[in-house]
Amino acid sequence: MVQMASMRFTLGLMYTPELPLRTNLTEAHEASWQAIGEPGAFWTGPERVQMVAHARAATNCKLCEQRKAALSPFAVPGEHDEISRESELPPALIDAIHRIRSDPGRLTRSVFAQVIAAGVSEAAYVEMVSVINSSVIIDTLHRSLGLSLPELPEAREGEVSGDYNTEAVDRGAWVPVLDADQDLFEPGMPRVPNILRSMGLVPSAVQLFFQTFRPHYALANIPLSISQAQAEFVAARVSALNECFY
Repeated sequence: MVQMASMRFTLGLMYTPELPLRTNLTEAHEASWQAIGEPGAFWTGPERVQMVAHARAATNCKLCEQRKAALSPFAVPGEHDEISRESELPPALIDAIHRIRSDPGRLTRSVFAQVIAAGVSEAAYVEMVSVINSSVIIDTLHRSLGLSLPELPEAREGEVSGDYNTEAVDRGAWVPVLDADQDLFEPGMPRVPNILRSMGLVPSAVQLFFQTFRPHYALANIPLSISQAQAEFVAARVSALNECFY
């Protein structure tokens, strides 16, 4: 067992020097963890940290567990665990966070519509998705390495920027997306990934997610000891298990 004295503590993240983690990965996670606690485009630092807390609570939420086991998640009414009732975030948004974390494959537009009806803008929804997904990447790495989850990011006060992409376009998705050419590059994949386009309404949301994600995976010249083909197999299998839309 790794002794606590050998742990590296940075901004609440814990990585053991005995594990061959690349510096660019740990540095990216540290930067993302700090960024989550800072004011974003539409959510304050404390609100963004609350989102991470709700996402973590969803992994042990009895209601989420019951919905996951049900034929339809919408057939199971109820309330989420106590942390949800103590939050300052709209209940509809908290419910969406729980669903995104626990049962993303069965999200429907009605869930999104309820969030919008609660007064959350499309751009604010996109930012929430980025914060949740970025935090899950970091938490999942800690779990996979047998490490305790890091402490929640330090919430910093400050004004939101309100910045969004005014040139995002309606392509029939739930939210306006980045307007980009759909040409393919060498591996036969879109030159501009769909996940980037889907969050393109909020540039800072794109930056946060890809800052966290990029050290783990690339479409070409992947910096791992396994081959690109092996990496694609792992990525495809994980995406299928997670019921990834793309």
